[in-house]
Amino acid sequence: MSVGLLKKKKRLTLKEQGVFLSRASEMLNNGFTFLEILQFFGKLDPKNRQFMDSMINDLKSGHKIHEVFLNHHFDHGACVQMFFSEKHGFLADALLESGEYLQRMNEERKKLIKLMQYPLILFFILLFTAILLNTLLLPRFQYLYQSMGYEPTLGIKLVLHLMENIPFYLLLIFVVCLILYSIVKKTFQKKSALEIASFFSSLPFIKSVYKLYQTIFISREWGYLLRSGFSISEIIAIMESQKFKPLLQESAQQLKQMLLLGHSFGKALSELSFIEKEMILIVNHGDKNGRIDQELLYYSEHCLEKLQEKTENILIIIQPVIFSFIGVIIVFIYMSIFFPMFQMLDSI
Repeated sequence: MSVGLLKKKKRLTLKEQGVFLSRASEMLNNGFTFLEILQFFGKLDPKNRQFMDSMINDLKSGHKIHEVFLNHHFDHGACVQMFFSEKHGFLADALLESGEYLQRMNEERKKLIKLMQYPLILFFILLFTAILLNTLLLPRFQYLYQSMGYEPTLGIKLVLHLMENIPFYLLLIFVVCLILYSIVKKTFQKKSALEIASFFSSLPFIKSVYKLYQTIFISREWGYLLRSGFSISEIIAIMESQKFKPLLQESAQQLKQMLLLGHSFGKALSELSFIEKEMILIVNHGDKNGRIDQELLYYSEHCLEKLQEKTENILIIIQPVIFSFIGVIIVFIYMSIFFPMFQMLDSI
């Protein structure tokens, strides 16, 4: 790839990536080669011509398909699927699933942004209102208290203190979150991929989604590889050979070690904390009836449906939680205005 093209080529958006992969899958099924697909898309959209030319140059230079995608900043998960598709041969299926996944992810991001827009705007309006109250109204109350010799109750003092220091507390929360993020990031850099996966698999509100996501990928790719005639040991070797997803590589090394020690594949699989326990039952059952590839592919579809359902439920919960938090701020604003007035009227 030329340096000039590399510097000038842009990154496709998530939606553009998804549409491109889905259409490329359809064209592959209709007899087009991957090179012809890139040439077609280069002519179809002049804005992306240079981008497609750069991908064509990579392909003609001998790069593998997954490397072409990786070099052009496609979604990392899609690139991993391309790597495995080069082994099992179901490239069109991998492109379609990756494309649908990216388009679905794009829609979910849009939903999340839409859900967050109004609450965030309302939150900043309330924060601005609180700052105005703190600057203009509360000092007048304090002056009035002093001139009348009125001593606010402990509850009123607490409310006024919170209103006066809202900017400070928000800044403090932000700084604490930033420090915690830095600590977690540095800690993760010292941990192996398996240890990080084990950590996420143990978090109460994250583990179910995280396990489903990892299980979908492994069950689908193993299903395709088994359908193509690869043995379990060959699949483990393929997982170990790839370098750009450390979790798969370390998992393969652990599975290989346990199999060499004489453990069954089901037992070795059960030691991977980041996959659903159901997958172990599916593997054992499929191994007995000789349909392990089909059962894994059906199971990956089942897990995908569960993941979509959980994602929808999370999006539904987010907005009420934010509105509840905003409601608390509104209550404090009203309390800071009316409670002192009522207290003063009672003391007259």
